[in-house]
Amino acid sequence: MKNKLKTDPIAAQIREARSTQQMSRQQLADKCGIPKYRISMVENDVGKVPVSILRLIIEKGLGGRFQLTFEF
Repeated sequence: MKNKLKTDPIAAQIREARSTQQMSRQQLADKCGIPKYRISMVENDVGKVPVSILRLIIEKGLGGRFQLTFEF
């Protein structure tokens, strides 16, 4: 039995939004003005991705609203 890696919910939401909009990774990257590998990194939850890149992908690329909330 293979172990499945748990996908980050943010990565999954971005991947799903891109897919729903029938956009390729390259099209999303072009729309955001960033390299395609950045989109791949985000969607595959690989490495550290700056919040600024997430915001760019969500707002400019996918037409969403980016919001962070902290509670202590």
